[in-house]
Amino acid sequence: MSNLLRRAGAVAAVLALACLPPTLTAGTASADPEPSDIVASGPQWSVSRVAGGFLVTLELAEELPVIASAPSLSVDGKMLGPATESADGKSLSLVTADPSVAAATSVTTDILGSGEPTPRARMAPGPTAAQPTTTPSVLPADPSTPGSHQVSEAVYDFGDQVLPLLNIGGIRGELTGKIYLPDGRGRKPTVIFLHGRHGSCYGTGATNPARWPCRPSPDSPSQRATIPSYLGYDAPARALASNGYAVVSISANAINSNDNQLAADYGAQARGQLILDTLRMLEQADDGDPVVYHDAFYNRDVTLAQALTGDITPAGLVRKFDLDNVGIMGHSRGGEGVVAASTLNDALPLWQQFGINAVLPLAPVDYDRISLPNTATATILPYCDGDVENLMGQHIVDDSRHSFKDNVLRSAVLTMGANHNFFNTIWTPGGWPASTGDDWSTLGSGAGDPVCDPAAATTTRLTPAQQIQVGATYMAGFFRLALGGEKQFQPLFDGSAVTAPSTSFANISVTATQPAKSRVDINTFEQADPAVQVSGDATAEVCVNMGGTGGVQLPQDSPHCTTTLNSAAVPHWSPALWAFNIPSSPMLHLKWTSPSGQVRVTVPPGARNIKHYEQLSVKVAADEFVATGTDLTVSVADGAGHTWSSPVSALNPAAVTRLPGVTSPWLRKVILQQVTIPTAALTGLNLNDIREVVFGAGTTSGGVYISDLSAENRAVGARSPEQQVTVNMAPANVDEGSGPGTATLAAVLSQPAGHPVTAYVSVFGSATGRAGISMRQVTFAPGQVCVPVQVGTLGDQLPTGTASTSFKVSVTNTAGAVMGDKGFNRLTVREDDGVTSGTPAPEVGVPGDACAEYAASQKPGHLNVAGSVFAGAANTLRAGGYRAGESVEFRLDSTSLGRALADSGGTVTFTAAIPAGTPLGKVTLSAVGAGSGYTTSAVSRVRAAG
Repeated sequence: MSNLLRRAGAVAAVLALACLPPTLTAGTASADPEPSDIVASGPQWSVSRVAGGFLVTLELAEELPVIASAPSLSVDGKMLGPATESADGKSLSLVTADPSVAAATSVTTDILGSGEPTPRARMAPGPTAAQPTTTPSVLPADPSTPGSHQVSEAVYDFGDQVLPLLNIGGIRGELTGKIYLPDGRGRKPTVIFLHGRHGSCYGTGATNPARWPCRPSPDSPSQRATIPSYLGYDAPARALASNGYAVVSISANAINSNDNQLAADYGAQARGQLILDTLRMLEQADDGDPVVYHDAFYNRDVTLAQALTGDITPAGLVRKFDLDNVGIMGHSRGGEGVVAASTLNDALPLWQQFGINAVLPLAPVDYDRISLPNTATATILPYCDGDVENLMGQHIVDDSRHSFKDNVLRSAVLTMGANHNFFNTIWTPGGWPASTGDDWSTLGSGAGDPVCDPAAATTTRLTPAQQIQVGATYMAGFFRLALGGEKQFQPLFDGSAVTAPSTSFANISVTATQPAKSRVDINTFEQADPAVQVSGDATAEVCVNMGGTGGVQLPQDSPHCTTTLNSAAVPHWSPALWAFNIPSSPMLHLKWTSPSGQVRVTVPPGARNIKHYEQLSVKVAADEFVATGTDLTVSVADGAGHTWSSPVSALNPAAVTRLPGVTSPWLRKVILQQVTIPTAALTGLNLNDIREVVFGAGTTSGGVYISDLSAENRAVGARSPEQQVTVNMAPANVDEGSGPGTATLAAVLSQPAGHPVTAYVSVFGSATGRAGISMRQVTFAPGQVCVPVQVGTLGDQLPTGTASTSFKVSVTNTAGAVMGDKGFNRLTVREDDGVTSGTPAPEVGVPGDACAEYAASQKPGHLNVAGSVFAGAANTLRAGGYRAGESVEFRLDSTSLGRALADSGGTVTFTAAIPAGTPLGKVTLSAVGAGSGYTTSAVSRVRAAG
């Protein structure tokens, strides 16, 4: 597909759902509560009654830091969920329907180190274990070695308020970045870098009052300068560009300045859309078309020639970008942003899609549990991350590897001694005058542990220069492999025990899921299976999620995988912010109390012939009760009873040894490690007829987690372009009612799918589940496009000072489809007992079938207009299909003419006064239901009176 074919159309909503309100968190009230509504309070906090629940507010002693971690609120030590940050960064709030908060005695937040007790608390000194290492082989070539291309560099800046940002309150953001362009003829594979959430402005005086753009503060006449985070990836950019890849590193400061306040998903989709908008700008430049953007802040048009500063001219960008071969790297919240970019791209018609063939999340967040299909993925996880301490990016690999029948490599790259910030030189002390630091040493309970404390004699920490080198090597290596087909770098990402010459100082381990066409799964251990049999003094059961403090609390069919560890120590099972109770990484938990314990795995008939595969592979980790290390014996048997066996410690000692840590509850992490058995080593076995794999006790007692037993060839695979079906939530509007009740939401697909689609719907602040968070799995049968979902509500018979309250609804962790751009929406609860101040919200009426109402909202009906329309005269307007008792607003084009209530049959009649000054000619008359969102319309002609 040529770049020209994608020209028409911009990324648009796949479904015409209602827009999110400007501020939306677990729940938001539409007005500040009245003092009479306060039911509990203390120093700097309050709990107030609002429509449908309670508003919890915490005033902060200091401004919130601008970091990747998202704020949450706890009441009396019980975490309620994610919170919305105020415009000035000095308070947090959320709405919950959990009635226990009415008796609150304390409100805290974990973002400043005083919230959830376990994640930010210290633990007593305990056993440690130096991570065992095998001697890795060294690649003959290094991906970060400068190539033969001369590199030209230029910064482009079209202005600070240029692009409308997706799902972030209607704000506009900058279109700014740096281009690294290799010389030579022809289009080059194109790589986009996206930085994460960091400070946007610096200078003297108070916080920038408008958040963005950076402008003088009221108490300081000096200009506040912008922090150019996009300049912090020079090393990997130059390594790639000098080897023939075009690189563009982009700025996302407008998103960073507003995401905690205005974005339902904390900015993931806004970041993803920013990448797609940047690719469209490059497409225009590549085609040689005029590139002009309007900067709304200065109300001026800016051309590409005006925007560029450096060694590159607009003519130098023509036919330089291969946008059918694109890789994207995102750091921190940018890591979730590149996942969102890929899924937003996949939801577009094929002719509008870019060829995003590789995604590299770097120390990423994964608040939304966005499943990522059809794209080679390498997630870099820094062991000493003090910001995203639970390495939640592990979910990006775990959630996607079996959710789609795609043919792409997925890798998790665990980097010992790396922190969060030092991959970006601007964020590293000495790299910029402001907003730098070692996140491990400054955030929460990480500081002081000798494993990650850079000042400790036994530290594993990399120096800033070493960490930059690791980033340059692995970023350059992955994109050169996935985009350029440079197979010499494949061992860095396919689970091999190798290192690059430039990173021989680093301890890096990789687990990989090979492409679907390059492996046959013997057992994934994601569900109970009669082919898995335990014997002797052992137990073996499929586990899921984490329990204990901070863990999943909703009932589940399987036991928790861990109950004693901090969420930061269990990346596979740490609850996701916006998908808290969704199942995480099911796997087999094997425990034994004598050498007789074992589990036998019968190989299914379709997987018995492994002759043409390079290796058997399984992922293993010592469990939470292993103090330092254990061992396991793996045996392989053929149909004739011949057996091969080996201790796992001889194959990969890290798989049966606890990772290091001393005092920090964030360390001694449990992370699966790759164990491979070359089929060439299975001497004496009939490789055409492998019947059984046995995992037996290698020590007197112990425990391990086991996942993904397969026969496989190492490969990268390839993206197969297709338009993905998307999963979205329709908005819902209900009255609060007089007590506990239910509301029905509609989970919807963008189009019918020819296969089952599953997803998880969560409602934050509802009256059931963990601290007011409910969750339900939904399944769409082939051809089905809507599934109704019931959730709890909490009503009363008392008026409040809020007209309505919105609760966040999300649909995440999808399989068979991707999250759409309305994967987050709202359940709005109207105060139906009257308001103590202000104007009541319009009546929403009696809800009908949620799926029927959604279908009707997508197909506007007909509005009957009685007679001709005359300026200055009245007309009777009439329509049916509305909710009984809902308020219907009538409009002439965008002008409101008034409201009327639908009768018990859903019919509404309204006498509309047409303003005397209405211009003559065609107009659109419409009627919109306040509860159903159903619209009817008619095109009429306004005539002159008389």
